[in-house]
Amino acid sequence: MVKAQGVAGPAAYADPALVHSARKRTKYLRNGRPVVEATGWQVFGAWAVDFSLIAVIAAVASAAAATSVTGTAGKTAAAAIAVWLAAPWLYGFSCARGFSLGSLATTTVLVRVNAGERPGFWRAGWVMFSRMVLFPIVILVILLAAAGGSGPSGDSPKARHLTLDRRFPVPPPPIHPDVARAANAEAAARHSQLPGLYEPGPYEQGLNQPGPYQQGGPRG
Repeated sequence: MVKAQGVAGPAAYADPALVHSARKRTKYLRNGRPVVEATGWQVFGAWAVDFSLIAVIAAVASAAAATSVTGTAGKTAAAAIAVWLAAPWLYGFSCARGFSLGSLATTTVLVRVNAGERPGFWRAGWVMFSRMVLFPIVILVILLAAAGGSGPSGDSPKARHLTLDRRFPVPPPPIHPDVARAANAEAAARHSQLPGLYEPGPYEQGLNQPGPYQQGGPRG
């Protein structure tokens, strides 16, 4: 039994099968840092939890509109649609830093693929809106196209975010080179507990290069 000191805390343990799965899911951010991508079931589970929450809020709003004195079928439908479009933004704003109820339930976190930054206030709202509203529409369009005998054409859009498995070390957002070096050293110590899981990437190689202050001090 190998102890995986990830963000999930010291209670998380990785058996050989989990470590083998993590090796297959190891990705590199665009700055070269190694991360472990969440499984498909983790991503789906996080989406399902968040989607269910939005659905419940929309159902409550439509029920309130239906039971009001001036409630009509049109007002009930309008209330449900309005809440369905607005609730993801409000919910996303409260889930900045990449954590939502779904991610907490599935031990995942959302980061940007550039350097592992967490979504900010506005971006978190947009990401939640795209996942709760746009994603179901895209899936519906694909299913209808497949039923009609056609399929999607062209290249898929370039991903800007990645869902990581928090049972394994997650890189902190880059703040300062010295902080990044310290975080990298800590991550390397954690990775040593899972031998063979990671290979050194460009990020680690770059941090190991001596800087101007390590070569005789600043010049000037």
